[in-house]
Amino acid sequence: MIKRLIRKGVLRLVGPIEVVAPPNPDNADLAARVTALEAQLSLSERHHTLSFWAALDKVYDIALQDRVISCIVCGNSSKRDSYEILTSNCIFGGGKLERYRCPHCDCVFGAQKFLDQGEDMIGLDYELLYSRYKEGNTVENEIRTFHSLSPTTEGAYVNWGCGAWNNTVPRLRSDSWNVWGFEPSAGVTSEFVISQKDALPSKLDGLFSNNVIEHFLNPVAEFKKFADLLPPGGRMAHSSPCYEYRYEVTRFHTVFLLGRSPEILAERSGFRMIDRIKDGEYINVVFEKV
Repeated sequence: MIKRLIRKGVLRLVGPIEVVAPPNPDNADLAARVTALEAQLSLSERHHTLSFWAALDKVYDIALQDRVISCIVCGNSSKRDSYEILTSNCIFGGGKLERYRCPHCDCVFGAQKFLDQGEDMIGLDYELLYSRYKEGNTVENEIRTFHSLSPTTEGAYVNWGCGAWNNTVPRLRSDSWNVWGFEPSAGVTSEFVISQKDALPSKLDGLFSNNVIEHFLNPVAEFKKFADLLPPGGRMAHSSPCYEYRYEVTRFHTVFLLGRSPEILAERSGFRMIDRIKDGEYINVVFEKV
């Protein structure tokens, strides 16, 4: 076509035709540009996160002064100044974290600005976190927590909030335990790890978690959901260092079950506390459905 147009005088050659090679996707220039774009994306993400929570801090510094605060474990409601106030700063850009120690059940809960976010916003916040952050391997703690249930080979068990970074479920299944994983937030790849509650086995004998319950926004409601899944006498075990006031520098930790609060939480949700194991930072509480 080009040669025909040249012959007809429509096009005129003014010099030799230069053949330009297509860009090499492996060249250093492209790699440098991709690196720069990734860095800019990360910077934009950090700026957005810091700006969002900094703006909320200014609002909540005013709004919390006269606000009635409700404990998410025992339900005690009273003015903010009736609680012991504990503050820290979020290592994930969440600004100031103001939490409250309940005088009625001893738990520490908050930050209120995080608890006030809707489920969609909190889900998006977790999705953003896990797109860049991977928690440490806690397989041995999870297996230890599982065995605290005194499981049987005939029973079915769920590793609640198992994450996508541990191989606890395949490890236990390879030892002939009927264990499933449930993870609604992080991406899952195993056929035995599910993300929808209605896909859980219809009959469960127990469930367990590690580093999960400190993330609950409404612990009583979550424990009642567990009660609906378990038969009378069914057990659950939840291990977490946050039965003490530890790892408070993240907005994603919303409840610390100190003092009497585990027993009160159990009583309000249809369980009783039957065991507590402490080994350094490994703290595990076993509950039984009544």
